[in-house]
Amino acid sequence: MRQHMYVLFACMLLSLVACTNIQDPNLSVEVHISKLTKKEFRMVGTKGFDHPTINDFRKFTLDVNMEHTDEITSRTIRIPNGLEEVINTIDRERYSYGGGFEQDNKGENFAKYRQEFVFYSKGLSESDMKKAFDPAVIRVSWVEQKTVTKEFVIGDIIQFN
Repeated sequence: MRQHMYVLFACMLLSLVACTNIQDPNLSVEVHISKLTKKEFRMVGTKGFDHPTINDFRKFTLDVNMEHTDEITSRTIRIPNGLEEVINTIDRERYSYGGGFEQDNKGENFAKYRQEFVFYSKGLSESDMKKAFDPAVIRVSWVEQKTVTKEFVIGDIIQFN
């Protein structure tokens, strides 16, 4: 009789843990500003710049990736429009070229976003670049019994390499 009580107690405990063990989605938001490769520099339109070199330009890369279980009934990822224009608010037109993609199909348990652009960085410190992106916020929310929202200020998460 006592063994049956232990087994029953163990089953009840496991079912409680299973019911309350909500797994957060696997979410990563990364922003990098890096030096250009020679190939990337060859694609830069350098007209209008005084004797530009490869070191006068940087590449901005934003990656947002989210994977989750079927328990999430809804997800929303909001990336500010016109990120490439943010760098132009510093002092002059600095954007050179760029692009991106997104894959965020409602029926799938993942979403991927990527944006890249090259900009003229001569005369800018890392602090200047971070400050320019401070107003830009990425918002990720999902519903899994309740709505959860996370915000990422781009200026705060930029990594320089």
